[in-house]
Amino acid sequence: MEFDDKYLQQNLFQALPLELGMQILGSCLGYLLARSIIPDAEKWITQSHLWYLTAVQVLKTAGRDSNHITYKTAPKDPNWMFVGPEFHALHHVYPDRYFGSFVKWFDWVFGTACSFRGKHVVLTGANGAFGQAILKELQCEGVRSIRTLDFGSDWKNHDLERVKSVFSESDILILAHGSKDRSSVESNTESSVELARLFKQHSKANKTASQLPEVWYIGCEMEMQPSLGNSELQRIFASERKFLPHARSFFDDPDMLYRHVVPSSFESSTGHGIISATLAAKVTMWWIRRGARYVPVTYTGIAFLNYPKFMWWTPYAESQK
Repeated sequence: MEFDDKYLQQNLFQALPLELGMQILGSCLGYLLARSIIPDAEKWITQSHLWYLTAVQVLKTAGRDSNHITYKTAPKDPNWMFVGPEFHALHHVYPDRYFGSFVKWFDWVFGTACSFRGKHVVLTGANGAFGQAILKELQCEGVRSIRTLDFGSDWKNHDLERVKSVFSESDILILAHGSKDRSSVESNTESSVELARLFKQHSKANKTASQLPEVWYIGCEMEMQPSLGNSELQRIFASERKFLPHARSFFDDPDMLYRHVVPSSFESSTGHGIISATLAAKVTMWWIRRGARYVPVTYTGIAFLNYPKFMWWTPYAESQK
């Protein structure tokens, strides 16, 4: 993701004119299509709008356009709709992904806003229903390796020394474990926080990768709702609610790409659900391929209602402010 000045003139006189011409052609075709199918379009889609858009495209493409900035590691993308240099830089790493040059609609439609090719993944909770399902999905995505961490042998609550060497060779950490006994707060909250922090510190991405260390946490749709059900489920929900301030801090951490997965109840050993863990994992991957960092895997809609709570009403963890 660095400039090679020896190609500057070639890029200026060959690649950029072709790219600009295709952008202007697409804008003209879109303008004509909108004028032909939208009633009274001439009142609010005027020719001057097309000229303004063309001028913006010319200025944006001139020389080293705004989407091309030298990076060692692409920073976190702050835009959800529009394409900036953080997003476009990854197109040069994965030419079959990150196609958008102005808006991300194409990548949303075709699921090309994320790439797993060649990534090394670490997964906790691989023996659980969701862990098994997400492992199978990742194997179909071209990841280079998946290392599973078993509680008790690879790591224990507050004893994580053995995972540092694993993290140093990994790009993505998926926290899919969950405890329903009386140690659930230690396992689901405290250990998850420690694992995420260690991964950020020791991940391979800190040394050689073009992308930030990436952490996924598999939460629950009820994490922001009152506790319901039996005592085991209440303990799980309480532990996940304690994790939320840390999740909110990780979400905005400029040195970590954090994804918060919020599934509705699915069929597992902890309870019954309308959907299977396999379907929940498929929907999770569908969202992530489109660049989602808050991932609502829902048939009830509660996860969508939880989004504003997560973004604006959840406080940051005191230790991470």
